[in-house]
Amino acid sequence: MRNWILILIFLIFIQCDNNEQKKEWLLNKDSLFTSISSEHFNLYTYDGHLSEKTKSHFLNERESAYRKISDFFEIKKDISINIFLFQDKQTKYNLTGHDGFGWGFDNNIVEVFNNSIRIDPYHELAHVIGYTLNEPPSMIDEGTAVYLSQLYGNKAFSRLIGYPTKSINEILLLLNKNEKVLTISTLLSYNDIGDNLAYCTSASFVEFLIKNYGKQKFLELYKSLSNTDNAKNKIIYEKIYGVKFNQIEYEWTKYKNIEN
Repeated sequence: MRNWILILIFLIFIQCDNNEQKKEWLLNKDSLFTSISSEHFNLYTYDGHLSEKTKSHFLNERESAYRKISDFFEIKKDISINIFLFQDKQTKYNLTGHDGFGWGFDNNIVEVFNNSIRIDPYHELAHVIGYTLNEPPSMIDEGTAVYLSQLYGNKAFSRLIGYPTKSINEILLLLNKNEKVLTISTLLSYNDIGDNLAYCTSASFVEFLIKNYGKQKFLELYKSLSNTDNAKNKIIYEKIYGVKFNQIEYEWTKYKNIEN
């Protein structure tokens, strides 16, 4: 009962303030949530939300994802990550001010978890682990997260947006029939991306860079890109890949039209 009273008081406080993304609630996490830990994760849930068996299965799944994502980024050091699970989107929004099903920042992952909504284990984890190397522009940041969730999660993003059997490039071609084609130069300048076309374009470009130029060059790019200087970012591309940026864009346009 005490926990639920604290939760109610804190939710009222949050709702009285403006609903921007907040982090103050983290200071009260031990009062608001019950917790269980594994090697790399601290899992926080409301009392009574999930069974102990479900929590254990969840952590085992995330530990497997951790190994794959950290291997991709070639990170050897151990990272401790907090995961906060909410019963529904509204409860999550009321407390955190973040709209959506998943959110990754610093060493924290926030997700909605119920019978009908399960975030794939890889997307937000790719953000959190990747941020230990750098915080690249949104196109590379989100593109990498979608690419890895597709690679390791059995086309997780495709299933999320209603195309369970299709590749990112197949979805991209379908979207481009009804929406304006996004260029890589345009996406590179975005501070945030939030629609399916932008996600698919970004993931397609990341996949293209890795398949055609190798993972090592991509990791060098990931670590080197600035989040603010678009002109500088293009120079970094050219230095790492040894060709003009517009040539990289041109090669990608050919790739996305023939790859499945």
